[in-house]
Amino acid sequence: MTSERKGSAKRPPAAVGDVYERLTITEFLDRRQNSKGEWIPWVLVECSCENRTRREIRLSSLRSGNTRSCGCLARETARARSTTHGDHKTRLYGIWASMKYRCKNTTHRNAHRYSLKGVTVCDEWQDFVTFRDWALANGYMDGKEIDRIDTNLGYTPDNCRWVTKLENLDNRAKYLPADPEEWLHSHARRTDSSPYEVIKAALEAYLDASRTRA
Repeated sequence: MTSERKGSAKRPPAAVGDVYERLTITEFLDRRQNSKGEWIPWVLVECSCENRTRREIRLSSLRSGNTRSCGCLARETARARSTTHGDHKTRLYGIWASMKYRCKNTTHRNAHRYSLKGVTVCDEWQDFVTFRDWALANGYMDGKEIDRIDTNLGYTPDNCRWVTKLENLDNRAKYLPADPEEWLHSHARRTDSSPYEVIKAALEAYLDASRTRA
């Protein structure tokens, strides 16, 4: 049977065989003390998914609806969200994922320019479809990169545009440090490379962009 008990005082006690979403109570276990010193009853449940996963959970979490499956429901929901739009293998999806990653990861090699600087992705762009629709309506095409107009602000529709790699490099040139040599050695140390490798990578990127533009 599927339990539809609501409220608290008038609900009959739970029983073996009661079903809550995908979980069925198979056994009552012991009472365990929580961080507040309260003794909470625990039960063994079995999930109706193909793995028939069994796990021990608090009875209160089960009856309140906070726990509805062995975790399979959340995985299925996440998988559906990532595949519904059908774009998860596209270049634009990669740009979106990289943008979010840079703004969250504090160990990224350019963290000092993004996450550690407080650069964030706006709430509406947490959803890929919303970001994709904005991009297609605002000049996105293969070969273009997303660029923040004001590098002190985050990724928002009002602060972003699509530019070529060469334009992006030209924009960054405006923010070159007062002492390029000192910056070069500092950047090489941060990226665990040599000044020569930094210059070589930058030159290759610039020439690449020039050929693409031509």
